Amino acid sequence: MTIRATHSWILRFPSNRLAAERSDEFFELIGVTVRDDSGEEGTGWTFTSDYGGGEAVRALLDTVLLDRLIGREADEVEVLNDELFHRTHRLGHGIASMAISAIDVALWDLRARQRGVSLAFMLGQRRASVPSYGSGKASPSLPLDDLVRSSAEYVAAGFEAVKIRVGRQPDQDIARVRAVREAIGPSPRILCDANERLSLPAALWLGRQLGDLDIYWFEEPILSQDIEGYRRLRAQLPMAVASGEHFHSRRDFAPFVTAGALDVLQPDLCFVGGFTEALKIGEMADMFGLAVAPHFMTVLHIHLAAALPRATYVEYYPFMDDLMEHGLELRDGQILVPDRPGHGVTFTPAAWDRYLVR
Repeated sequence: MTIRATHSWILRFPSNRLAAERSDEFFELIGVTVRDDSGEEGTGWTFTSDYGGGEAVRALLDTVLLDRLIGREADEVEVLNDELFHRTHRLGHGIASMAISAIDVALWDLRARQRGVSLAFMLGQRRASVPSYGSGKASPSLPLDDLVRSSAEYVAAGFEAVKIRVGRQPDQDIARVRAVREAIGPSPRILCDANERLSLPAALWLGRQLGDLDIYWFEEPILSQDIEGYRRLRAQLPMAVASGEHFHSRRDFAPFVTAGALDVLQPDLCFVGGFTEALKIGEMADMFGLAVAPHFMTVLHIHLAAALPRATYVEYYPFMDDLMEHGLELRDGQILVPDRPGHGVTFTPAAWDRYLVR
């Protein structure tokens, strides 16, 4: 079945209040739909947040990349991924890798739908559910009572870990994290994400203080490109060090891995080049004995994590629930792997009517 038609689209919608740091924050899904001879469709997307930029990704899709899919087959997804990488190599690996990611997800979705199987099955599914941590309800600007309440609600729902965003006011972070620890007890894991806000000295100081509260990992404490900084943090802090959501391929991960700079790799398949590239990052983690915890986009990463031997967590970030026909199923803090054909995501008619960028 060859690909006969493609089109791009953007859905733009407001951010979750509990995650946002400003009232005007929003998400954009920049998507691709591909259709084969039989009329079967595959859908994929990448995303932007806060300040937009989705139109730049869409422009690359429409003017450079999508035409190259016509007449090809979804089973060529790995070959096409490589071709598109080399076609855009001189453009850099930000917008280009995001556009390739959307195409790659759409092709994998179509490939699985053509066979009537789930995407996890196509990727080499190893398990029926994956542990998850509660996320997306812990903005640094969230009042303390709301932070404690949302964290406790996740634990009450069966999640064995919650993530708290830190780094904007380190002196206050310690009290905020301590309040959550006291509310949820000693057993659930707390993950702290600084979103690249800190200098190395500040990250070392805050990390040592947080160590007294039994923090499981410290995520992106400093700028994500600082290999030597992460190597020093990993050597001197008591908790695991995690990063990778801003990387754009396995080539970005490799020097951190070989330098011994990370414990947890956090690829985002919407940025790194889709499932094709994310699988290779998972193989790298397995080779070096590192954990993998894919960043964000739960509805896609559940399929990836189900196929990776060292995937420890999927981030449960329920920001798309109101847009989809079928939500994810949770059981005792685990996300069940969907068994619908492809990735199983169908956007509601209301989502298209309300949020489609015309």
